[in-house]
Amino acid sequence: MSDRNQIGFLSDLPVEVIVELGRTRLTIRQLAELDREDVIDLSRGSDTPLDIVVGGKVLARGEVVMVGDKMALRITEMVDDAVQSAP
Repeated sequence: MSDRNQIGFLSDLPVEVIVELGRTRLTIRQLAELDREDVIDLSRGSDTPLDIVVGGKVLARGEVVMVGDKMALRITEMVDDAVQSAP
């Protein structure tokens, strides 16, 4: 099979795309004590672009926008493989 045919075949495979808001570390006790309306502090500031993660790697970054009554993400930056830095 030629490279062109392989790319065509692979281009139709679905992949999971994750938009990561932030991360934090909690103990098991802290997790068990979580309740409705509790707030979890995350590692990012509110003005920091969100990571778009595919296959465990950051592909791009973007900002939250509204499309009608749904949230969406506007891509603001494509991430170069050489400078990948998932938090």
